[in-house]
Formats: sequence, structure tokens, C-alpha cells
Amino acid sequence: MNKFFILALMSILPLSLSASGSDLRIVYGKLEFYIPNNPNLVGYLGTDSEILIAKYSDEPGKDIVGFSLDKEVNTGGCSPGVFFKSVLSKNKSECDVKAIDSFRYVFMKDRESGIWSSTNKEFFYFIGSDKSTVFLIKKGTNNKTYKIESNFLNKEGIKDIFSSYL
Repeated sequence: MNKFFILALMSILPLSLSASGSDLRIVYGKLEFYIPNNPNLVGYLGTDSEILIAKYSDEPGKDIVGFSLDKEVNTGGCSPGVFFKSVLSKNKSECDVKAIDSFRYVFMKDRESGIWSSTNKEFFYFIGSDKSTVFLIKKGTNNKTYKIESNFLNKEGIKDIFSSYL
């Protein structure tokens, strides 16, 4: 049943899935990602956020990798790249201080944080033991912010998602 659902889903979605070695290749928002092979379920919610979820457990809320187009991050009046760099920096910023403090409280408490960069992309990561979030921004574009989340992958597993770029 799961294979039929995934096959039917792939035929109508604006994304691509294919297996490669031990990872599953996903093309989402014209970006290429690699997630662990053999999810129990892959689902797509075609809302404004274009949410894609891969689930690896039968337990509700467990072992999930999610992708979305994040249109609701309060960047404190700054471009997303400037905002995320301000969040990670101790220096004064031109961004709204309340937005920075609020973001730090939600995403940095008990999490390791930093930046991974490639030629034309920046990955702002916030990795914790029970939930990890990465915000991806393509440099020099219209400031689309992609959010990738997982509640079971460790830092290396999260970084492997972006192996096409790092």
C-alpha cells in the first residue's frame, strides 16, 4: 500500500524522488536533497508552504524529515541572510532585536548552531538531540527561505541531506 501511495504521489507532485545507494534523492524547489532510503511514508501538502514529509516510523510524530518553503520567518526587517547571520553573531545588528531574541529562544536553546556554505547557498543550522532545523538560502536570489527539519537525524545525517552542495 505504501509503495502504491508513493508512486501515485510522485506522479502528481512537482518534485522528484529516486534511490541512489543508501539515500533517497529528492528534488524539491529545484534543489536536490538526499534523505535516508526506505521511508515508511512520503506525504506532500500543497499549501502555500509546499510541505513535504518523509516518515520513517509507525509511531505518530517520530522519525520525520520535513521540507517547506518558509514564508513566515520574522526576519526583523532584514533579508533572511542578514537576519540568520545576526542571530548567530554576538555583534549589534540592523535587524529588530526582538525578532533576533525570539528566534534565538526558539531555535538556539540547547542546540548547536552555525553556518555551512557552498558556492551559491548558505545553510544556517540549529541541531539538537530531539529536533533539528536548517534554513537554506540561495545567495543573490529573491530570498526564498527553505526550512528542513528532522526529529531523529544527528548532525552528520542532517549534513548528508545537503551532500550535493557541501
